[in-house]
Parts: sequence; structure tokens; C-alpha cells
Amino acid sequence: MLASGLAEAQGTYGTKVQAGDPDIGLPLSQFAAIPPGLILSQSNFWISYWDLNANGLYDAQDVPYLQFGSTNFFPPAQRIVRANNIRLAGWGNYPAGSYVKASDPDIGQQLNTWPLYVLPSAPAVGFYYLNVAGTAGYDLEDPVYLKVLSNPLLNQLGTNDIRITGYANYPAGSRVSITDIDAGKDLTAFVAPIVPPLANQMGGPSAATGGPIGSFMFFNANGNVAGPVPPNPAFSAIFDDGDVVYFHVGASVAGGAAVGPGDIRLF
Repeated sequence: MLASGLAEAQGTYGTKVQAGDPDIGLPLSQFAAIPPGLILSQSNFWISYWDLNANGLYDAQDVPYLQFGSTNFFPPAQRIVRANNIRLAGWGNYPAGSYVKASDPDIGQQLNTWPLYVLPSAPAVGFYYLNVAGTAGYDLEDPVYLKVLSNPLLNQLGTNDIRITGYANYPAGSRVSITDIDAGKDLTAFVAPIVPPLANQMGGPSAATGGPIGSFMFFNANGNVAGPVPPNPAFSAIFDDGDVVYFHVGASVAGGAAVGPGDIRLF
């Protein structure tokens, strides 16, 4: 699994790390504000979509991406598909969890974000979990979703929300349909939504009241590092070709952490 071609879909996308797995304990790095600059630094992550059918709406035809090193607000021309962005749902011959290559046909495509207050769109676009275990907090049994078109007040699963992990017979990367058995179920946020909702356009986990309990981190497979770039510590890890992203659940210390049970493989 952790061999050449890590940044391709390995059939591991959306799987949860279990005790005894070979990647347990791998060091994880945070995305740092390293070149090409603060606006396009790797610490800027966004969940955006390519409006493939150009109808101005997010629907089943569109391709959602997890982006690093892009910008969400200004200038809009910079909000494009870039190498090593992650496709969160399949497109064409590219499965969910595939990493964009510089030669792929979607490179450079313009990306959109979800609107702020257009119901039923959720201002708090990001990762949520379905508490099927019924216990306090997130468990290994709980499936994880990208909530994009759910009711922002009820946090319910809606049409075209995306399964980050599989649920029942639905695979990771599949979209929720109104007739699916998980449609309409209540979700729990990994963090409380930020106020005002404008800040939530980053998508995914971010600082909020009580602090985050989940974050995007990566295994620096090729060991590439940058020199000191204040205010970051010296030798910040560079996310580039060959590295792989995890949704790490739990605390990180001094800019890093280790792969542990319950983390989700995004490759």
C-alpha cells in the first residue's frame, strides 16, 4: 500500500485505519504556509467543485475537490484545479481519491464554492459523521460524509452529499440519493460551525469553539522540506507528488501527529 504511486487511488480511499494496520504510527505533517506565498500557501485548504455542466448549480454532474495551495475568494482566476488536488468523487476514468496530475484533462479548470445563504445549501460545508454507534463522540463504526447540500440548521444528509467513507453497500465517494437508506439522517460536526458563516467556506475542519477534533494532515513520503518561513518552524514539510493525505482525528503536537486508529485515508 505504501509503495510507489501513493498519490493514485489505491482502493484504500475512504478506509479507516485500524489497530495493527501497516501505516499505524506513520508521522503526519500539517500543511504549512510555505511558498508560493501566503495567498497560495499549502495551509489554505478548500472544498470546491468544478461546475462541469456550467448550470451555476452543484449537482450530480459536478466534480468536488479537496484543494491545497489555492485561494477561495481573490482573485477568482486563482481558484482552479491544481496538481495534487484530490477528487472527492469519481469523474470519468478517475476514481474518488485520485490525485490530479499535471497532465490530467481537468487541470486548470475553474472551481466554484458553495453559496453562503442559499437554502438548502449548507453554509458549513465540511466533514461530518453519522453516529451509528450511538456513543459519545466519533467511533470507528461511524461513517463520515462531506455535507454540501444538507439543511444547515438540522445537519441532515441530503441529495448529492458525498460519502467520505463507505456506509452499508454504498462505497466511499458515492453521492447520497433521496432514496438511499442514510438520506435524511442527522449528522454530527467534527467541530462547531464558525460564526459568521463566511469563514466556513474553507470547508472541512477548522478552529471553532472548543477547538477542532479533526484535521487534514499528510505523510511526507519523499521527505521534501522547506527552509524557515516565519512564522512557521524551520524545515516545514512540503506536500507534493507522492505524499498522501489523511483526515486525522485527534490532537496534533508541535505541527505533527501520527497515523492512528480512526484516521481516514484520502488516497
